Amino acid sequence: MAATPTTATRAAAMPAGLAGARRQPRYRLAAAALAAAGAGFAVYPAVRPFSDETSLRGAAAFASARWLVAHSTAMIAFVLLALGLCGVAARLLTSLTGAIRWQQGIWFITAGLLLVAAGAVIIAWAIWASRFPGRYAGIPLAAGFALYLPQFTASQPVRVAHGLLIITGGLLLAWNLVRRTERRDA
Repeated sequence: MAATPTTATRAAAMPAGLAGARRQPRYRLAAAALAAAGAGFAVYPAVRPFSDETSLRGAAAFASARWLVAHSTAMIAFVLLALGLCGVAARLLTSLTGAIRWQQGIWFITAGLLLVAAGAVIIAWAIWASRFPGRYAGIPLAAGFALYLPQFTASQPVRVAHGLLIITGGLLLAWNLVRRTERRDA
């Protein structure tokens, strides 16, 4: 019985450049989505009727087919933009994974996580200062995000416990937010 080649051996046997050819349609679709999004954003202001929106002319513009076409085109352009950017992100991840994670990109990750931690600490402080019924509610979430960078060097059990701290903080904050809103609305 002949052995069937694995995906790795088939890819290794392919001439240079053909191994990545299977991914090309995805990137071509992303490029097409970006181009179409750009066209949609150009069509939107060209088709949209402009008038004084506080007058009857504005009301007529809102009710026109041009208004509907222009805004529908803009909505489609936003969707296409998101799809195209997903393709760009996929391409970056396949080509720059190592550089993004452990070389120059680590500074962007670090800065972003420090900003998230600072935001969580500021929210926790604001909750404490506002006499929110559960004044403590923001503390576990702030602690979880303040410890986000150090947990990268920890073992899996510590990282799981860190994830549990963040979900506990999020649930506690959500519960206090709903409880306070229900009391206020009652």
